[in-house]
Amino acid sequence: MKIKIKVIVSSVLLLLSPLSLALPSIQHWQTNNGVQVYFVPTEGLPILDAQLVLRAGSSADGDKNGVAALTSALLTQGAAGLNAQDIAERLDSVGAQLSASTSRDLTTISYRSLTDEKALQTSWRLLKAVLSKPNFPLQDFNRIKARTLLGIKQRQESPGVLGQLALYQEIYKDHPYSHAIQGVENTVKEIQVNDLKQFYQQYYVANNLAVVLVGGISRDQAERMVEELVVDLLAGKKAAPIEAVLTPQKGKVIHLEYPSEQTHLLYGLPVLQHNDPDYFPLYVGNHILGGSGFSSRIVKEIREERGLAYSAYSYFHPMIQKGPFVMGLQTRNEKAKEASMAVKQTLRTFIQDGPTDEELMAAKKNIIGGFALKLDSNKKLLGNVVRIVVSGAPLNYLNSYMQKIEAVTQQQIKQAFQRHLKMEKMVMVTAGQSVVQKD
Repeated sequence: MKIKIKVIVSSVLLLLSPLSLALPSIQHWQTNNGVQVYFVPTEGLPILDAQLVLRAGSSADGDKNGVAALTSALLTQGAAGLNAQDIAERLDSVGAQLSASTSRDLTTISYRSLTDEKALQTSWRLLKAVLSKPNFPLQDFNRIKARTLLGIKQRQESPGVLGQLALYQEIYKDHPYSHAIQGVENTVKEIQVNDLKQFYQQYYVANNLAVVLVGGISRDQAERMVEELVVDLLAGKKAAPIEAVLTPQKGKVIHLEYPSEQTHLLYGLPVLQHNDPDYFPLYVGNHILGGSGFSSRIVKEIREERGLAYSAYSYFHPMIQKGPFVMGLQTRNEKAKEASMAVKQTLRTFIQDGPTDEELMAAKKNIIGGFALKLDSNKKLLGNVVRIVVSGAPLNYLNSYMQKIEAVTQQQIKQAFQRHLKMEKMVMVTAGQSVVQKD
């Protein structure tokens, strides 16, 4: 039986003034074999959340696109002589959870357990086995590889997914970010179990690992547990830096003909690395432009003024190298050209003029007012600490977060958007039964 625990302090946090909110202190140390550890103790909750973060994302696939994702998928299928059913049953017996996932930059192993002695010992040993002694059993490899190939085929049934893949392929060209995380059919078919073992040996090493813990244990306990967890890992080397992203020099319109009633539209460009000096103006600006749901400018323009789509959105996705800015919507096929023009005009106006006084005031109030909700559970707090660790931001990042939001000006937003978003270089992808001509 899985046990879910809500953080009791959430209601208390909501009663506090956001600007006076007491924020957690992130403790940091290094293990004897070089693993970086980050720890936030919490009181009153008998639960421990952890993430193991490895620079082993799909950008490290090389010519075996899909090998990083397959490697992480096999971790819980067999380890230290246990099979997948053994691992699942032992986790379930103590209400613990263990999973792994891969993005373009990273692979993460996520863990959650109660902190009573039996639960913690049982689940932590399983985590250690999965991290240090995966078996990569051939039968499970063949099953998951077949499942992956089926998922790749099913992408052809989703115009939204096809559109996103086409956008990434165009804006990133030959860069590893252009590749689908799960791989493509011809590369996945060629991957063998030994490829997973080689990938694991290269990237699942102490010098390429960070461990982040949030929960109801002491610092001494955390140190002992992490040393025990990583003691069997080879030191290895940190993953090589991901190559820089080259910004497209010329925009493009791509149409994917698809027999659907709706056209999916995506408009994007590589823009933002972690810790860019313009992050806060871009974040607040995007909250106004398309990141705040029905109150955002793009929804008002696209939905309320023109009736072109039920919803529309925009976001910045910072990555180790330049992650994308994307605007998107779905619209009726016959309205695709009008919608594409409206998206461009909305963005063009925002870049030229920036937000209004009222929009900026409302955005700051909304972001600052919701800040406590970012920290009202172990998992949310863990996610924030992981983002700090991955981005290389200062460990006191959360302490200055609200002040930096409050300090953003209209002029800063306008200048940041003008610096980063060059519309003549942006790529538009549509997938549906219509063709959008470039203006």
